[in-house]
Amino acid sequence: MKIQKGFTLVELLIVMGILAILAVVATSNYFAYRNRVNIDGEGSKAVEYFREAITRARSQQDGVDWAIHIDNGASDYYELLSGGATGTPVDRIYLSSGVAFTATTSSSTVTLTGGPTIAPVPSQINIGFITTDEALSEEIIIGTNGKVTRTKSY
Repeated sequence: MKIQKGFTLVELLIVMGILAILAVVATSNYFAYRNRVNIDGEGSKAVEYFREAITRARSQQDGVDWAIHIDNGASDYYELLSGGATGTPVDRIYLSSGVAFTATTSSSTVTLTGGPTIAPVPSQINIGFITTDEALSEEIIIGTNGKVTRTKSY
């Protein structure tokens, strides 16, 4: 009798099935991780940006009013305006792909009041982010005292 070396067709099919299952699990975990990183990055960037805007308003930098404009439309961006609500845009930040404002975030411009002892924000601002698959969301609240808080829902 001859001794044959190698794998049978059934053994090869079993190994290929196991590899396919592992590939599906790894791919889904990767995309979930990528979405979490995207929304977390957008939230961190926005909190830092809004705190910077409030600091500029409180210090009355350049002797002008400062404002934050949020555009919840086709472009989805927020920007800092020098000179109040009708001022010149200093910086504009577009949301990364895969992240959008929530439906409850309205397009608006808020003028920030200057001076260290004055409440810089006339009314509380709620800004929400959501992934395009709507699996992850985050909310940023800017209180009238200028405190910026962040709530993650993931």
